[in-house]
Amino acid sequence: MNEQQFAQEIRRSLDESAARLPYRVSHRLELARNAALARQSTTEVQRVNVPVGALAGAGASSGSPEHTVWWRLAVTLVPVLVVAVGLMVISVWNDTETADEIAEVDTAVLTDEVPLSAYTDRGFGVFLKNSRQ
Repeated sequence: MNEQQFAQEIRRSLDESAARLPYRVSHRLELARNAALARQSTTEVQRVNVPVGALAGAGASSGSPEHTVWWRLAVTLVPVLVVAVGLMVISVWNDTETADEIAEVDTAVLTDEVPLSAYTDRGFGVFLKNSRQ
């Protein structure tokens, strides 16, 4: 069922139910409808069809189809590029932080009094766990 058929069905059922209304109710509805129509004719607003995005350029668009295509392409690609650059910056920052943490651990290991051979000993891990407790 398309919109026109649906609208006709609604109109038909409203007409049928309106015929069953008491006279007082139908008279009040008629007066309200006439008042609304009188207000509408005095405050009618002229509608203008403006293409989407025509006002977004604030006079920058010439209205040509090529310019509209380029504008749409730019509006689509700029946010994608901003997100991509942001993700790259986050990745570089994360790599830098990881490298700094590894450098701190290496510095602590190299400046410690424990010889490097102790770190390869299997019992040293158990010793570290027990010494923390």
